[in-house]
Amino acid sequence: MNIRKLALETLLKIDYDGAYSNLEIKRTLLRFPIKDEDRRLYLNIVYGCLQNQIYLDYLIKQQSSRPVNKLHKEISEILRIAIYQLYFLDKIPNYAIVNESVNLAAEIQPQAKGFINGVLRNIMRKIESGGKEFKFENWDNEKEALSIRFSVPLWIVHKYYEVFGVEKAEAIIPLLNEKPPFTVRCNTLKTSKKQLLQDLQDLGVDTVPGNLSPNAVHLTNLGIFENNIENSHLYRDGHFLIQDQAAMLTVERLNPKPGNRVLDMCAAPGGKTTYLSQMMDNDGQIIGRDIYASRLKLVEQSMQRLGCTNIILEDQDGCDFSHVDEASFDKILLDAPCTGLGVVRRKPEIKYHSTKEGRKALVKIQATLLENAVRYLKPGGELLYSTCTINKDENENQINKLLVKFPQLQIIPDDNGNDYTYTSPLMDGCDSFFMCLLKK
Repeated sequence: MNIRKLALETLLKIDYDGAYSNLEIKRTLLRFPIKDEDRRLYLNIVYGCLQNQIYLDYLIKQQSSRPVNKLHKEISEILRIAIYQLYFLDKIPNYAIVNESVNLAAEIQPQAKGFINGVLRNIMRKIESGGKEFKFENWDNEKEALSIRFSVPLWIVHKYYEVFGVEKAEAIIPLLNEKPPFTVRCNTLKTSKKQLLQDLQDLGVDTVPGNLSPNAVHLTNLGIFENNIENSHLYRDGHFLIQDQAAMLTVERLNPKPGNRVLDMCAAPGGKTTYLSQMMDNDGQIIGRDIYASRLKLVEQSMQRLGCTNIILEDQDGCDFSHVDEASFDKILLDAPCTGLGVVRRKPEIKYHSTKEGRKALVKIQATLLENAVRYLKPGGELLYSTCTINKDENENQINKLLVKFPQLQIIPDDNGNDYTYTSPLMDGCDSFFMCLLKK
């Protein structure tokens, strides 16, 4: 099986057909029996090319007389795949990478063989002469240099500076291409954290407790889980759920209590919904809603596996106001649909697909969801608004507008006295989330 051709087909679907990387990769791995070594190479190439696309195109531009956006899509992807291997992988000889790429071009776009061979051999000579290092000192504009080297569009770089300041932004941006920790949430409905740590170690899995959430465990060496974690009896029996610590913190910040009536307005795929149930010890009621009935099936599967019995699922658009629900919930979790700029390590294509029109549409949806959430809240009730993005228009600015419209709301500061909480990879490797807790 030609792994590079398989990677090429995957990248074309993600970059040009709008496929989601995680879903397309999973679909490919299920369709084709790939041995472990080839599977690792396939994942390396696909994620590596997505994570480093701007940098790879910059390198192509240095050696090509034709602009990258004018190249045939198959040609640009073949060049990206080859240059990623030349710059970031060290187990494959450079000449073999070039030959494989030329052979792939001969099969896909034979008229471009000579062009690809010329570009790659020029790059190979540059590498062999010691020109592989990206020299930040040669750039007058630090933000532009960071944008190119770490393949983060310049407008997103500006967002990170705006939210985190110069020092933290310059520390975070290089981490956006790093692999995030593999973190799971201990399901205390079925086991204890101490027991889970022991059970994982008995299976040969190395673990480190998370620093942010009491139920978080990092798996630092997946051991038998490397190929399919879902085949583990610990997973099947519901002893843990794969979840980032930032997502856990949103539920912990809302702090639902046994006996509460809680609404999760955007429940799918269910990680936060089931954590609400866990924190409530299955006592009280959780209404989990989502606009897509098919995605609610994912929540139902998690509920059954994890032993969550106090969740009622409803297929309902949160933007449609329900008079029946007015002033009827003690706690509401609104983890709103957003641009996802805080999770680009997991879905790197997000960096390139966001548009101004799409962002404006999301801001309108978020505002409607927030207004409905306030109306659903009982007097004295609490609303946790969260996103996995660092765009202030979706975060602080939404809250500021909401406070003007609903003066009865007040912000409950976090433990550090901040009205608005941001997480980032600098905090035990977690995703970048925004959260704000409001009381009615």
